[in-house]
Amino acid sequence: AVLTSSPLFPVVCDYDGLTPSMKAALDRGVKVIEAPEYPGKYWALPLIGETQSANPFIQRDNNESSSGGISVRGVAYANLTPFKGFTFTSRFGYRIAQSSSHSYSEPYYANEFVKSTTYSISANANTSYYYQWENFANWNMSIDRKHNLGVMVGSSFSENRTFGVSGGTNGKDGDYGVKQDDPNFWYIAYATPTATKSVSGGEARYIRKLGFFGRASYDYQGKYLVQYNFRADAADSSILPVDNSWGFFNGVSLGYTISQEKFMENTRDWLDFMKIRASWGQNGSIASLGNYMYAKTIASTGNYPTNPNSSDFGYVGTYAPSSAGNNELKWETSEQTNIGIDMRFLDNRLSFTADWFLKKTKDLIVTGASPSFINGLTASPINAGDIENRGLEFELGWQDHIGSDFKYGVRANLSTLKNEVTYIHTFHVNGEVTRFEVGHPAWYFYGYKFKGIDANTGNPEFYDVNGDGQVGPEDKTEIGKGMPTMNYGLTFNASYKGIDFIVFGSGAAGNDIYCLINRADYPTNRLTEFTDDRWTEQNKQGTKPRAGATDYDKYLMSDAVVYDGSYFKIKQIQLGYTLPKQWTKKIAIDNVRIYGSLEDYFCFTKYPGFDPETTGTGSAMGLDKGVFPTSKKLVFGASVSF
Repeated sequence: AVLTSSPLFPVVCDYDGLTPSMKAALDRGVKVIEAPEYPGKYWALPLIGETQSANPFIQRDNNESSSGGISVRGVAYANLTPFKGFTFTSRFGYRIAQSSSHSYSEPYYANEFVKSTTYSISANANTSYYYQWENFANWNMSIDRKHNLGVMVGSSFSENRTFGVSGGTNGKDGDYGVKQDDPNFWYIAYATPTATKSVSGGEARYIRKLGFFGRASYDYQGKYLVQYNFRADAADSSILPVDNSWGFFNGVSLGYTISQEKFMENTRDWLDFMKIRASWGQNGSIASLGNYMYAKTIASTGNYPTNPNSSDFGYVGTYAPSSAGNNELKWETSEQTNIGIDMRFLDNRLSFTADWFLKKTKDLIVTGASPSFINGLTASPINAGDIENRGLEFELGWQDHIGSDFKYGVRANLSTLKNEVTYIHTFHVNGEVTRFEVGHPAWYFYGYKFKGIDANTGNPEFYDVNGDGQVGPEDKTEIGKGMPTMNYGLTFNASYKGIDFIVFGSGAAGNDIYCLINRADYPTNRLTEFTDDRWTEQNKQGTKPRAGATDYDKYLMSDAVVYDGSYFKIKQIQLGYTLPKQWTKKIAIDNVRIYGSLEDYFCFTKYPGFDPETTGTGSAMGLDKGVFPTSKKLVFGASVSF
């Protein structure tokens, strides 16, 4: 609502400043939202042009609502060691949460898009239980202190259960819906006999997961290392079809600590550690799936008249298939190969790590695909294609101290990424502004190539990509991508006696942001970025289209509104102080630390929108549709241990 509000009109007004339709509503006895901070004033709307969201303060004040809740979580565990080298661990984690909400609203009018004709009350209460039970058996042994063996097997089971009830009432046509228009009566218990009542609720068990896993490792004097991992995971039948519920994933890694070799002895005055390693492994994901998304479903299509020409005339409810279903849906699997090196120098003060990785995601789960044989049905998720990611990762750190009291450290990391779709299902997975296509980055931006503004007319011009002499949908092409080609981070920490300080920042580069905030069908709603340096008769060299320009819809689907999404954010600046132990031990406290923190306070970017970090994910990666930005936070806290 803020983004689409006009800057040319006041936020509040008196009766004379209301729109004609708002005045007419008042004359009919319909409520127009008043501004509580400005007695006698109303929240204003533009006198020309309507929006679908209206004044954001009208959105804030058109109902009375409240919500609350409590969450309790914890963990209990036991370790058993019946004989040397063998440990059995059982761990139980839980979360119990309760929440409730209540809302009351009455008829009001802002415009044809933002209004209500009913008195309504809604209330709900929910209780949820989540638990995870894990069991591990670890066995380790050493032969002659040279051959070291380790075996681990385990299982994990988790379940989420909810119980909730909700109800509501609606009244209209002079019926308040409640027995008295007073805050003390704005509850379902005081509903009038003529109010429409509804109630729903029940218990649900979902996100049940069962997994078995194991690991076997061997090393010789800590110099030659090998490890094998295995996982078998089962998804609940609400997530995947029963026949495809299990996923099986393997992994193996090799390591060689070359710094322990005798021929490296002459380097030990400056090289403390050097290890070469390689690994290959799989893991699975069903994170993008919800309840029964794979199922064939039937939905109501309304009422159909029967016997229209007889005394038996009436209506019958009708139903039709609504989702195509996909009983072949299965786990999305990622396979990754890593080759890396770890090094430490100068008495372990300097550390360096480098990795090359190749990650292949197979059977990628995609929602919103458009099978060619479906007409009028919602497509269920499919395993649509394969993606390849490759790149390099580096980490460099320095840890040192000055004297015995001042310690400090600096750590920097950087990773590169090349993303490419290598296979695609026969289904179409093309969106209006993003596409999933072989040979391109996943969900790249799709649109027109902007040539510039015609100095004579002020209209935008576009490249004729296919060379047929005209610009149309066939000329759309790749105009950007939402996935960064580089991510990086920097951390500095220091401590002096009881004082500690940390600064952490991260950033991305090589990514674009497709700004979709503006709309061609609401020409009065504009960000200044889209109107600065607009073409006029006095500014024929303007870089933005004239007001009411031809092909403005193409302009909003072109690389003219694709921006560099690179950024660097200082995610946290924290200062803490730990009280001296000689103070705290007098009151039986082991440790007390107090701290203050600035989080997400500083962002350096050229992107003109709110926040380059909070654009969409998946098929909407890099699309800015007005996503709420990350909040800046000022945090004070204390941690106490006994």
